[in-house]
Amino acid sequence: MEKKRKTLARRLTSRLLIWTAIIALGLSYLLLHFERQATRQFYSEIYRNKMLITNEYTRRVISDVYVAVTNNIYYLEHSLDKPDEHKKTMERIVKSGTRVRSCGISFIKDYYYPQKEHRFCPFAWRNVTDPDVIYAEDMGDADLDYLAAGWFLDVLNSDSAQWSEPFYDGYDEKTTLSAYMVPIHDPAGRVVAVLGADISLDWLTNKLKEADSTINNGPMFMASKLKLRSKSFIINHDGSFLTHSNEERIMKDSFYDELESCDGSDVKGLIKSMQDGVEDVDRGNERFLVNGEECYLFYIPVKYTRWLFVTIVPCRAIDILSYLNGITVVLIVILAVMLVVIICHYYIKNGTEPLQQLIAMADSMAKGKLDSLMPDLKHNDEIKQLADSIENMRFTLSNYVDEHKHPDNPEETT
Repeated sequence: MEKKRKTLARRLTSRLLIWTAIIALGLSYLLLHFERQATRQFYSEIYRNKMLITNEYTRRVISDVYVAVTNNIYYLEHSLDKPDEHKKTMERIVKSGTRVRSCGISFIKDYYYPQKEHRFCPFAWRNVTDPDVIYAEDMGDADLDYLAAGWFLDVLNSDSAQWSEPFYDGYDEKTTLSAYMVPIHDPAGRVVAVLGADISLDWLTNKLKEADSTINNGPMFMASKLKLRSKSFIINHDGSFLTHSNEERIMKDSFYDELESCDGSDVKGLIKSMQDGVEDVDRGNERFLVNGEECYLFYIPVKYTRWLFVTIVPCRAIDILSYLNGITVVLIVILAVMLVVIICHYYIKNGTEPLQQLIAMADSMAKGKLDSLMPDLKHNDEIKQLADSIENMRFTLSNYVDEHKHPDNPEETT
């Protein structure tokens, strides 16, 4: 039984398919590799930009507190001889700073107000349930013992403005506060009081939840469905949580205690950079273990404070998205290659079809049918040259046969 022959079109298409498949595999591998890097970089930029936006919002709030306090320093230092006016100033600071929860000026012991007690602290605070209502009063020895407090002594000794370490509100014992504190000087330049405005950190927690929700329900929607969600929080320079979704961990646990090395990442170097308030952009490409889970870590120092804005992203979240994007690109490449092969096969088949006609013509000539008409070929290439050669051969053979059928010299045929 005669073995079925492969057509030229099939043979050329097969070879084309093999080589394009090899090229497509190599290209797909490279594209998958670079796509994973590009995807990781893309989402890293998304998180970094979101952090910058939230950080800028935080900075504006802190700046508002700074302005509300510093705008009253000059007046306070030039009205030290009017102690009864200080309470109104504290009330004005609370009223002008929308985020200011309370404000007070704490004088050194036995300042020259003989009618006052050893400790004198005009104080104003905002009503928790009705923020538009502001109370004010002069606190004395029986109300507030601040003379030995660390924050008070730090400002006195350093003679410089600073943000306090976070502390709990004395009113409800659960709201986390931080105070912007500045020294107040008498005409001789001596520090005689500390002016401090308190802000609640609860708004920060809500702002971070909003930022996380925006990303987890947006660009990271697929990953969040698999419960691979990013988490953001503010930490102090010593690593203690200032905000956290679990309120019981605020000011009790340290973020640094949750960090472990992964794939050779430098945990000590990272913690040192964070403690120094130095942003290291390259750290965003390292993997760290946070509570045993591989994560990418991004952080930005909060200006004017010793706080850090931190976001952790499960590595699997970005890896899954990078693989999905990579597979999508590979599928596009494969479909493009298949389309190219199909198109090439179509043109190869159409291009070699005249050869089938010429083969039939040659077979017909071999059977003695020299009067067969040459097919009309719309080519001007090698196939046309082959057709012309076959036509010349047919013409020559036809003449040769005619000469032997009708010779000019009859004697030669005897």
